[in-house]
Amino acid sequence: MLSHANRIAIILTLTFLCACSPPPADTSSNSDSQKLPFDREPQLTGISPSRSVIPSTTKLPEGTPIPIRLQSELSSASSHAGDTFSATVDSAVVVDGQTLISRGTAATGRVLEAKPSASSRGSSSGTSSEPGYLRIVLVNLNFGGRLVTIETSSIFAKGGSREERNGPTSAASSGNPKEVNEKDKDIVFGADRRLNFRLAQTIDLQ
Repeated sequence: MLSHANRIAIILTLTFLCACSPPPADTSSNSDSQKLPFDREPQLTGISPSRSVIPSTTKLPEGTPIPIRLQSELSSASSHAGDTFSATVDSAVVVDGQTLISRGTAATGRVLEAKPSASSRGSSSGTSSEPGYLRIVLVNLNFGGRLVTIETSSIFAKGGSREERNGPTSAASSGNPKEVNEKDKDIVFGADRRLNFRLAQTIDLQ
């Protein structure tokens, strides 16, 4: 049996060995690499996946109707290609529940084509009248002095008899028979006449 002195010596030896053993390895330096994806800090660069699917409330998409009211008379008898005319937006334009163009916003249009009525000689019917016509577009909107250039569909209007006005060519252009002078067959859009254009391309109002 071990003597009391030997037991004490063994205990001291084991205590010394435990005291001299190296400390456990520090794994804190690897903690970042072991983090799960949802534990990591978000990156400041990159694009939010929802950003591309949220529509901008400052953009008017192609095809948006722009209803206007003329501020002065337009006639094929007096207008020329390149002439401009003034109008105001007749009703608010709303996109995604937000009003982007207020009623009363000033607008400017341009005459693309204009031709007054003319007389031509027919081979068997004597003298016949060739009706005048107009083609017009909108070119800009005025937001408190800031002009925004736009491109719209054109409106084509042609003078003629009541039957001609009700035909497919001019039915969308002239709805009031009194606006066409039956004598000279010029097309006339009176002041306060309402017309409806459509955007030919998307525009950003910012």
